[in-house]
Amino acid sequence: MKTRNLQSPKLPKPLRAEAVSRLDDHAEYSQVAWSGGDFTNQSASGVIFDQVHLRRVSLSRTKLPKVRLVDVQLEASDLSGAEWEKAHWRRVEFIGCRLLGAQLLEARAEDVLFRDCNLESAVFASASFKSARFEKCVLRGASFESADLNGVVFLDCDLANADLLGSQLVGADFRGSVINGLRAGAKELKGAIIDASQAEQIVGLLGITVKEPD
Repeated sequence: MKTRNLQSPKLPKPLRAEAVSRLDDHAEYSQVAWSGGDFTNQSASGVIFDQVHLRRVSLSRTKLPKVRLVDVQLEASDLSGAEWEKAHWRRVEFIGCRLLGAQLLEARAEDVLFRDCNLESAVFASASFKSARFEKCVLRGASFESADLNGVVFLDCDLANADLLGSQLVGADFRGSVINGLRAGAKELKGAIIDASQAEQIVGLLGITVKEPD
């Protein structure tokens, strides 16, 4: 499966700087730039970010069910422990962000890039990715259980002990990534792309023992 090139966020220049201290239910934030805001532990439902740049913003432990991000770039921001169930992302970039233990169940992501992010123990259970890349990301112990990862690229990532059980991986590209202890079977790995150095690890995951002839 060939993955098309990602579409970058469509951000107008210049964006209007805005200072916000509280996220409100069903609020829409459009064509603005936030820098240094702290929204830790806040909760709001149905929030929309449209053409927004977030830099060094803390969204740690926020609860934002059905949050919608369209044409958004998050840079050096903290989403650790965030609970964003049924989030919808389109043309979104996460650059140098922390998402440790983030709960992103049933997320719908299209044209989404994660670069230099720490997503250790993040949960993407039942998420759907359409044209997405993870580049140089820490994904140790992350869960993609029952997720649609068809065509997703994992470039130079650490996927040690990640859970891919029940996921779809046709065309998913793991070349150059660490896959020690990956939880996945033959059903999930059918159609995935690996490099030669990973082949022995995959064989081990499938419970196959390779021996030289006696």
